[in-house]
Amino acid sequence: MRTHVRDATYAIVDVETTGFSREHDGVVEVACVLVRRGIRFRAFSTLVNPGRPIPPRATEVHGIADADVADAPPLAEVAPTLRRLCMGAIVVAHNAGFDRGFLPMLAGRPGLCTLRLARHLLPELRSHANQALRETLGIALPAGAEAHRAFSDVSVTASILEILLNRYLTAGHPPDTEALLALAASRVRYPRFPFGRYRHIPLREVPSGYLAWMLRASDPPFDADVRTTVIAELARRRVSAFPPATAASPLPRLPRLADGASPARTVLPAPDRRAS
Repeated sequence: MRTHVRDATYAIVDVETTGFSREHDGVVEVACVLVRRGIRFRAFSTLVNPGRPIPPRATEVHGIADADVADAPPLAEVAPTLRRLCMGAIVVAHNAGFDRGFLPMLAGRPGLCTLRLARHLLPELRSHANQALRETLGIALPAGAEAHRAFSDVSVTASILEILLNRYLTAGHPPDTEALLALAASRVRYPRFPFGRYRHIPLREVPSGYLAWMLRASDPPFDADVRTTVIAELARRRVSAFPPATAASPLPRLPRLADGASPARTVLPAPDRRAS
């Protein structure tokens, strides 16, 4: 039996880290909020000792320094609590690939990325980053909270999720969680790129040469959605270069063959290999 999106339990998670590498960096703070039918009924947040120094550049983002986590538990001690909180819930995160990459104890649980869902349901926005959505959608931070801290970020994501669920249902999408997760996981086609030389420029105005370069890059720093967008736009341009036939300019008719006749074959000359 399928679950209505309003009846599901969502476990919204967020982490603050020492950096971006799952192999070389660690978690310094984690938070989780449980939501069902728009009601937040349980919350958990704790600092985490990453077992390594926190670089100054990371502290500049979230404000967490080595002294703050010196007596905090390691992630291994926090893991059982997170597993219990997320049991039977859909695990939600904004840019879920990043957060869940640092939370291996949640592997295998159904997940929803609000960043991807926002790209599908709010394509008109220029940015779908967590804080950009907060400002655009008029979401307030919790009292006394600061942006880029785990608990404030999960609170913002919870509000974003509520708005997206309303938009999802209003748009007439199937109301079950299976369809919701499928939409969020499906490829996105951007109306404009959120980065780079042609950032926020309508896709139709981006030169074909730039699009082709994005596909030729030997190690492209582009996610699957960007590549899907590029491929679809280049295909659209190829098709539009050949307008459909009209009554005024119909396609040429091919001569009919007599019964049993075979079409004539055109023999092309062999290529001149001296030029290669």
